[in-house]
Amino acid sequence: MATRDDGAGAWYHRGLALCSSGDYNRAISCYDKALEHSPDDPLLWRRRGFALLKAGRYAEAAASFDRALAIDPDDATAWQRKGYALACMGRVEDSIACCNQALELNPKHILAWQNKGWVLGSACRYDEAAACYEAVLRLDPNRESAAWHREYLRRKKELEALASEIREAEKNVDVPACIRDVVKEQDYQNVGLARAVLRELVRQAEQAAIPHR
Repeated sequence: MATRDDGAGAWYHRGLALCSSGDYNRAISCYDKALEHSPDDPLLWRRRGFALLKAGRYAEAAASFDRALAIDPDDATAWQRKGYALACMGRVEDSIACCNQALELNPKHILAWQNKGWVLGSACRYDEAAACYEAVLRLDPNRESAAWHREYLRRKKELEALASEIREAEKNVDVPACIRDVVKEQDYQNVGLARAVLRELVRQAEQAAIPHR
């Protein structure tokens, strides 16, 4: 790792201060100045990538993380943040691969687990996503955001299962509007009840269809 000279250090700390205040574009300019002094410093490239992420400049952020990783390929945080940038660009599989690389380097990297869970959830891979949030909670049982996302994924999975059951039931029964509304209104609280009622309606229809002797 290259040594950060005094000039780079001053610009680096100025960039940190600007990031803290939310002035990300000016922070990026500071990191650019710092890199003029120390172009082989992976931390500068990583911090620049973070500022670009916060500014919504995802492709540039990913490129900045690539520069950091070319110098220090064992930087788990750079891999995690690159994964986040790629997720924001819609590159789901590449994002997951980056998170996996971060976790291979540091299995206790909570943000990598959370990032992977978020990406998998957005791809409707609910069980895999929930497993990521379980990993987070094993590392930090008090992390409320992970518990919330785990529960949200469970409910979303149940809601999609209800929608699928409605489509199948429509072949045999007239599905009541109140059951359809559970899906339409994303009424997670009543998903279980709606599924139970729908299954009973289907059962009754099947029973009625059986010829009696």
